[in-house]
This record gives sequence, C-alpha cells and structure tokens, in this order.
Amino acid sequence: MSEETVWDKEKGIIHILGQRHTAIDAQTLCNHLDSLVGAEVAEVITHNLEFRLGKLDAARLRAGKPQANLTELLEHLVKSERMSGVGRTKVTLPENPILIEVSDPSVKGTTGAAKTFLFSWWTGVLTALLDKEFDVKYVAYDEENNLLKCQIAKR
Repeated sequence: MSEETVWDKEKGIIHILGQRHTAIDAQTLCNHLDSLVGAEVAEVITHNLEFRLGKLDAARLRAGKPQANLTELLEHLVKSERMSGVGRTKVTLPENPILIEVSDPSVKGTTGAAKTFLFSWWTGVLTALLDKEFDVKYVAYDEENNLLKCQIAKR
C-alpha cells in the first residue's frame, strides 16, 4: 500500500490509501441522493457504502502495516482524509462515544446522505480496527466555526 497520495496529472489519476479515487462534488451528490430517494433512504444508502469502504480501507491499511499500532493507523487515515479533500479530521479516543470532528468539511449536513457521508466511513474504520460494532449517534454542524462533529458509539 502506498504511503502517499498520488496525483498523476498527466494520466489523470488520483490514488489514496493505494486505491484509485475520483474527485467529485460530494455535497451535490448528497443533495441529489436526498432529492431522488428521500433523506432517510439516502442516509441508509450512504451509510452502507461508506461503512463498507471504511472497513475495507482499515483492513487494507492494517495488512500493509502489520507492525503499526492503533494511533499510527489512525494518523495515517486522518492524513489520507485530508489529502482526499474531506477536511481536517480529529479523532478523539478512547472516549465512549468516540468524537470525530472535521474542520472545513467537504459535506455539511446533519440529515440525509450528508449526515453519513463522512462519519459512516469512520464507523467502518473503527469497527475494523477495534473489532467492535459502532454506529453514528449524533451529528452537529457548527456554522460559525465551519466544523462538523459526530459521536460514534458502540452498538
């Protein structure tokens, strides 16, 4: 697994955590999903996708860095999120619930697809790394500070 985010402008390729990615307007995607299927269904669809991707990314990272401890793995994942344009993420462990904060988030919303777009990925990551089931419990947006916050708790 590549340590670095690779952006080959000549080939038009972005790789993050060893996987190819495509830059998209995530806020527009979330808004469109909400309008197509309703906020509740969009939230479920986005949660299931992002939760699965988080688990896969964490498992792939752990396999590629078998000697790394939890802190090192989380630091790598936070860095990859920043490089992907999600925002600046802070993970607070070992709180229960676990606190996730994203400054300058690419998606701003507390309902529908936007609610789960950023945080369900972290729920999957934490489920894989800590070998416990987690859920998104609370999401809030602080407009003044442009900060999206979430509590992730054990099931």
